[in-house]
Amino acid sequence: MRSGLRFRPELLRALETAEHTDRLVSATAMAVASAVIEATDRALHESERAGDREAAEGPASAGDDSSTSSISSTSSISSTSSISSTSSIKEKSVGDYVTALDLSLDRHLSRALMAIREMPIISEEGPAIPDLHALPEAWLIDPLDGTTASLCGETALCGPMVACLEHGEPTISVMLSLDGTTLGIAERGHGAAILRSGDDGPHWLPAGGFASMGTLKEGCLLFNPQSDSGRSHPAFVQLHDAMRTGAHTMAIESRMPHSMASLALGTKRRLAVIHDNSAAFPKQMAWDVLPVKLWVEERGGVYWGIDGRPYDVRQPMPIIAAARADIAERLLALAGL
Repeated sequence: MRSGLRFRPELLRALETAEHTDRLVSATAMAVASAVIEATDRALHESERAGDREAAEGPASAGDDSSTSSISSTSSISSTSSISSTSSIKEKSVGDYVTALDLSLDRHLSRALMAIREMPIISEEGPAIPDLHALPEAWLIDPLDGTTASLCGETALCGPMVACLEHGEPTISVMLSLDGTTLGIAERGHGAAILRSGDDGPHWLPAGGFASMGTLKEGCLLFNPQSDSGRSHPAFVQLHDAMRTGAHTMAIESRMPHSMASLALGTKRRLAVIHDNSAAFPKQMAWDVLPVKLWVEERGGVYWGIDGRPYDVRQPMPIIAAARADIAERLLALAGL
């Protein structure tokens, strides 16, 4: 059985076919999507080979000091779409991890995007983030959104996210799940598309937006909390507590942090995803926000701060990604915000 990215050939064929048919997004956006697929496939192959070597050689000795990386082991994805990890995990801060797969994805994505167009790269695993709005254009990379979720086997809505920026605003974004089942593509002013793959082949989901979604009482909410509850923003706690009564929505759930969860808006009754975030303890950085924000907005949804305005990465606060503005407004009103 082929290793690497599951459904890679099917995804690439679907993109190639879309190039010759009616499509919402441009050929450039399709090229970025293809580059993300190929880069992810190469990174997964690299991770698998490293994992095989490590398994064959056995644990490294305690005195082994590698000068090539601060992370000496790998995470890999199997044909059953589960992530297995060795001792190769580094905790950057509370609940924020990086693995060799993160770094491999960062390297391969950077190369693939620069082959499309040479411009500055801003990555979660790169140097300190500059003022995005001062850059005429740039690539934005989150090599592995939801690293913690992926380490725990939640591969369906975690993976690489990239965006093409102009003066800090996304014009194209691509998000790909590590299990190869979900590819989201968005382009400013052209719309957003989602490609789902399974054993029955790839399928483009209907291009329509979220207008036909039901009421808040008929839907479900996903809360994305801080790993350390002591860092939670008071407004996030207030909104979460207001929804826990069951009087206003069908159900709520809390999941391990991953921004790509917003790709599930409009499916399984999911009406909104609420992210904990604050200036004191920022959890949603530019690479977590901008690819998803473009996709949600191009589908007709809203991506607001807790202040009820379109979210600005320069002003960290809790985030509401909702299928419609009235859903976000209702959530803010019920929480007294």
